[in-house]
Amino acid sequence: MQQQPSETVCIGSSASQSYKGDLVKIIVLLLLGSAILLTNLGGWDLWNPDEPRYAEIAREMLQTGNYLIPHINSEVYPDKPPLFFWIIALVSKPFGDVSSATARFPSALAALGVILLTFLLGRKLYNSRVGFVAGLILLATTQFYWLALRANIDMTLTLWTTLSIFLLYCGYTKEQGKHRYYLPAYFFMGLAVLTKGPVGFAIPVITMILFLIAQKQYSQILKIDILKGLLIIAGVSALWLVPACITGGNDYMQNILFKQTIGRTVDSFSHKQPFFYYLVNFPADFNPWTIFIPSAVIYFWRKKKQGQTLDIQFPLVWFLGTLIFFSLISGKRNLYLLPLYPAAALIMARFWYDFIGEKNSDAREQHPRLLTVPFYILFAALALFSLGFGVVLLFGSKTALMKSFEIDISRVPIYPMLILFCAGGIAGLLLLKNKARAVFPFALTVLIMVSGFLFSVVSFLPSINEFKSARPFCDRIAKIVKPTDKLVTFRFDPESFNYFLKRRPIPVIDEYPKLKELFGSNEKVYCLILDKYNERAPEEDRKMVTILDESQIGHRKYYLIVNRSAGSN
Repeated sequence: MQQQPSETVCIGSSASQSYKGDLVKIIVLLLLGSAILLTNLGGWDLWNPDEPRYAEIAREMLQTGNYLIPHINSEVYPDKPPLFFWIIALVSKPFGDVSSATARFPSALAALGVILLTFLLGRKLYNSRVGFVAGLILLATTQFYWLALRANIDMTLTLWTTLSIFLLYCGYTKEQGKHRYYLPAYFFMGLAVLTKGPVGFAIPVITMILFLIAQKQYSQILKIDILKGLLIIAGVSALWLVPACITGGNDYMQNILFKQTIGRTVDSFSHKQPFFYYLVNFPADFNPWTIFIPSAVIYFWRKKKQGQTLDIQFPLVWFLGTLIFFSLISGKRNLYLLPLYPAAALIMARFWYDFIGEKNSDAREQHPRLLTVPFYILFAALALFSLGFGVVLLFGSKTALMKSFEIDISRVPIYPMLILFCAGGIAGLLLLKNKARAVFPFALTVLIMVSGFLFSVVSFLPSINEFKSARPFCDRIAKIVKPTDKLVTFRFDPESFNYFLKRRPIPVIDEYPKLKELFGSNEKVYCLILDKYNERAPEEDRKMVTILDESQIGHRKYYLIVNRSAGSN
């Protein structure tokens, strides 16, 4: 069924929609989101791999006044454009330094913006109830929530791409004045490029073009002002890129323009994964809604066979286009898929609407097992997992648990979370047994997730901080290594130690002969080295040093060593 550009796809009468009701839905989403995203945002340290790095880049901007070219460890950082670091620096400036809270606040704020835009897109595509359900689904998704709490670039990128896609679709539905939406969309794509490079405009443009092709509205492709849009994107990007390349020179230009784009796309030097990587990892990250994906696919297929259209083409094209785009890129990480999460939430919300809407009883009557089966699996799994894990905690080997989780699980207040999940699972099973309307187990699922998230930011994440943060180790290092002493690292970038020690530069040594030369001098030399490199070092090199301290930080173990030739503390 071809959709005309002037149409707004709705399930009900748009005239009957209450703007007051929409405002209430927006307030509920933003208040609920703020409660779990802004509560205790600085309650635990910045954790590897990305958070200390990005915070240190913003700190060096604040301290040096050089905002044009990002630096870390007093060296040029050519991997990413600067907009995200500018935002962190802007938030941190009134406080005089970059903290956990100020580094994470941009991501949390961007997440609230993405939730709002998802609601608005759902309202535009269908109605405000679908938009509200989509916002709840997004908010209650584990990967989206986790990345909203991280000082990480991808949530800010997702804000710009989602806003661009929203504006492009709004322009598409207008008969007149399309450029009033298209041109601002390209401006925000320019901001996305300044956040993470060309991927910032690739996602919205690919989504819109594929949608128009799917609609067989080929002439509309010429009306989305691509040429003007590319000029706007280039203009916004050039405001930073041109002076940065002039100042940084040819090496910086080659790195930022080619190595970090073409290099990662064709034959990545970092995070290289096979094509099917996301087919395995996305289902694991879209919990708890992953379990309903088979039911949604079956339901949409049945409706199609009956000759009915549920108008999921736009979010489906957005989802599949983004998934394929990132699958074709050589470098892959789970968080790269974040820009397709709003599309996934909208598709899932459209499925849910037919089962929980007040006037949509046909879906519940004709396809009852599409919800009851996955709900039984979900709630039973919650209850059994919680009980089983609780038994293991009480009677299992503490040593084995520590090795499995890389933390001392016995020191973590995990029982309240297990009780929450177990109670939620049992309550859900009782609702299903009593044949409650689908809206109640849905609401219970959201409540369980939101409660679990709130518990995690208030108690769980702070409690595991000592096992994940480099700060305790850095505090001990600061008592041993004086500011005037020589400190180096071996074969790893020291951004965590830059950040927590507030020290730079910390030189990086890449070869054992160079390290041996340093240790053979009369100067006292301290070195941070990973256990694997310490074990691989030649025996005579290891005899030259003394291990002063060690620390397990996440899955990595570090040693602080000093050369014996100059004496040790």
